[in-house]
Amino acid sequence: MLEQFLKRANLLTRLRGAWRHDAEEALKPVRKEVRRLTREVEELRTLLQDTSVRAARGDRNAAQLRMIAELNDQQQRVLAALPAVLDTQQLTANVRSAIATATMRADPFHHIVVEQLLPARVYDLLLQALPPSVFFSEHDPVKQDLPLPLTFGPSLATAVWNFVDDALARQIIQPAVLDKFHEPLQQHYETIFGAEFVERANQMPHLPSGGRLMLRRPGYHLEPHRDPKRSLLTCLLYLARPGDSDTHGTQLFHVADDDDAPFKQTYYPRDHGRPCELADVVPFRPNTMLVFLNSRGAHGATIPADAPRETERYTYQFYVAPENAALGALIRELPPERRTMWQNRNRLAGS
Repeated sequence: MLEQFLKRANLLTRLRGAWRHDAEEALKPVRKEVRRLTREVEELRTLLQDTSVRAARGDRNAAQLRMIAELNDQQQRVLAALPAVLDTQQLTANVRSAIATATMRADPFHHIVVEQLLPARVYDLLLQALPPSVFFSEHDPVKQDLPLPLTFGPSLATAVWNFVDDALARQIIQPAVLDKFHEPLQQHYETIFGAEFVERANQMPHLPSGGRLMLRRPGYHLEPHRDPKRSLLTCLLYLARPGDSDTHGTQLFHVADDDDAPFKQTYYPRDHGRPCELADVVPFRPNTMLVFLNSRGAHGATIPADAPRETERYTYQFYVAPENAALGALIRELPPERRTMWQNRNRLAGS
């Protein structure tokens, strides 16, 4: 290929001339031609890379379509039995009881670990309906997400996980965890809004947000942080499969000289000179849900790079948050010193 480039540019002739005559003068146009050819080679390399990316995407789409066809054929009976398995009355009773009886722990921040959240056959169904990894985001092999609701995927995965993200999270889990965290929420409202706005905060409508399936592999590390301030409660349903180790669960941290985050986005205490100390690790166990108040402390996660290569951690996460319009209206009424605590991080950095 290089020889063809050289011939096309008549570069060999110029080089021979350079050797026979004044080398320095003859090489000036040659160097210019080489620079031009170098640019062309780089452009060709970029074109080939883009073509490879498009081909890979085509292969990915083809793999997804094949997987949909295969799973839809294999899972017809399971799909037909969904109405009997996803019995909302039984689900509601099971979830409410499991959340109500879970122990509230205040260290390093208010949280509960709910065991046996779902009836066994419902939990087994969730595992069976996990979408294959080809449907998850592909930009980072150790940290892959799949936002919900699903609009493209196997029929069983779409039906089950859209049910989870709507009926289970919105109608069953959310009211139960709001009841469970009522008292800690009063303290939190007073901190972020002020005592005079607590009752107003209690009247805000709430809804689940940010529902997604998460797939994590060896090499994953999430620094201690707090979720965006709008997210009052974070719910993490561990989707441990048979044979999965319970190690590498969610890490809970104390934060030195802890205080309210000075902006509304995700807050990393160490970036603001606040050391974090590991307080506990919630084991990654089947049919277990961690729910915590996004108020103080921090949480994170790590799967060491030297963990077994086949290690995978599937989790369903969503937040319980006030409705945007109601929250915005309340923030606008706060006194300036409290309202600035809800500012944008970029505005804070530029001040």
